[in-house]
Amino acid sequence: MKKEVWYRYLGTNGTLDTPIHLEDVYYVRMLRITADSQHALKRVDGDSLVHTVLIPEEDIDQWEEVPLGGNS
Repeated sequence: MKKEVWYRYLGTNGTLDTPIHLEDVYYVRMLRITADSQHALKRVDGDSLVHTVLIPEEDIDQWEEVPLGGNS
């Protein structure tokens, strides 16, 4: 599983998610997690599989990587 730090900036006309850190601007630290080859990501309490997801950093424990075609 690959983990990348992203930043979420909340503006008056929308939200911006980017890997670029802006100095002196309020942000929420996010993680973009991507499953390895032949794997998928699954929320611990769910059953949907995804390849990539952007989540708040504190939610990382709610996701696991599972093999495709295998038992989860």
